Amino acid sequence: MATKRNDLISFPLHLPREVQHLFDEMIHRPWGFCRDIRGWNPSVDVYETEDAFIIEADLPGVKADDVKVEAENGDLVLQGWRSLETTRRDGQFHTMERSSGNFLRRIRLPASIDKSAIVAEFRDGVLRVQLPKRTGGGATEGSAAEERRR
Repeated sequence: MATKRNDLISFPLHLPREVQHLFDEMIHRPWGFCRDIRGWNPSVDVYETEDAFIIEADLPGVKADDVKVEAENGDLVLQGWRSLETTRRDGQFHTMERSSGNFLRRIRLPASIDKSAIVAEFRDGVLRVQLPKRTGGGATEGSAAEERRR
């Protein structure tokens, strides 16, 4: 006897992962992301080395002069503009999936970042932001404070 299969939901459901992703974007915690609804949202990778956190954003078609990187209220703010040609003299579009317009990515920074030493570089359509970790100066400051109390 053949078994009846429900083909209405045959794709893999990843609802828990999608719900977690939404919560990550809504709450502010280190590395919580907030995406602006308007415009387009470039893809961002975050990874850690021994000395720094590195953020890389794909910004194809964006000019270096159209990108702004700022540390603001504990967030790293990446914003800019991309303009794509939407008319062609020798034909017409049948589909257009590439986005253009403003983008804004706000990424909550961990407290361990040395905000005064952030370095950003833009090359070949990739924005790379290096966020150095604070060095172990805390022990020295604590020892000096303890010495003053004596």
